[in-house]
Amino acid sequence: MRLRKLLPTYLLASAYAFLLVLPLLTLLSASLRAEGDLYAPGLLPPHPTLEPYREALSRYPLPRFLLNSLLVSTAVTLGVLATSLLAAYALTRLRFRGREALFGLAVALLLVPGEVTFLPLYLLVDRLGWLDTYAALTVPFMASPLGVFLLRQYLRTLPEDYFDAARIDGATHWQALRHVALPLSAPALGALAALTFIGTWNMYLWPLVVTKSREMQTAQIAVNFILNEEVARWNVVAAGAILVLLPTLIAFLLAQRAFVRGIALGGLKG
Repeated sequence: MRLRKLLPTYLLASAYAFLLVLPLLTLLSASLRAEGDLYAPGLLPPHPTLEPYREALSRYPLPRFLLNSLLVSTAVTLGVLATSLLAAYALTRLRFRGREALFGLAVALLLVPGEVTFLPLYLLVDRLGWLDTYAALTVPFMASPLGVFLLRQYLRTLPEDYFDAARIDGATHWQALRHVALPLSAPALGALAALTFIGTWNMYLWPLVVTKSREMQTAQIAVNFILNEEVARWNVVAAGAILVLLPTLIAFLLAQRAFVRGIALGGLKG
């Protein structure tokens, strides 16, 4: 009886999920087709082949682009996790004047569009001589108001007894942060890591502006580069897009449980 009541919901959810995944399946199908089968009807390729992937990897420096994106995304993610956890702990466990004002400022920064800070940030990076370097791609994004907000909300849900026990044992704030806050914040950190990694990997405009050489450009620029070079060979373009998209899918699948749990628990207490 219960299954019958939930069956329409499951069917609607499955249909909606299929519609969301359909563009990705179409892209995957195109990447596995030969040029002659590119416009053949049906979702399944009639004669699957990995030749588009071989061409995409051999004709273009995709490994270098992917390595750059991996290095930049990993560095930014680690930086955001470190700065956000430190700031969130200070805003939650330390008593000082102006604490709530600082948190309000962090929340206010969430409302500032990136277009507003784009030009000042570029001028600063230019004056520092960081153009076309990894510093320009990573340092400006190693602090995140969203990360501070998410972790601060999560730390407020943790029982005070854990921190009281640590203080009774003589733990300093650094020790409490390392041995209490850090392990208990794993779900929120996983969610923040997934959000940051995917967001950094998908950046296009900023890497396009601050990099000049092919050696420093990232994977998202590679897709546009292949698209401009292979105007009519959509199977090669699709193969390049799948290769660029694959790391973000893997990152999300690995952190999916922590992502959902961190988002849910992080918003329980305001």
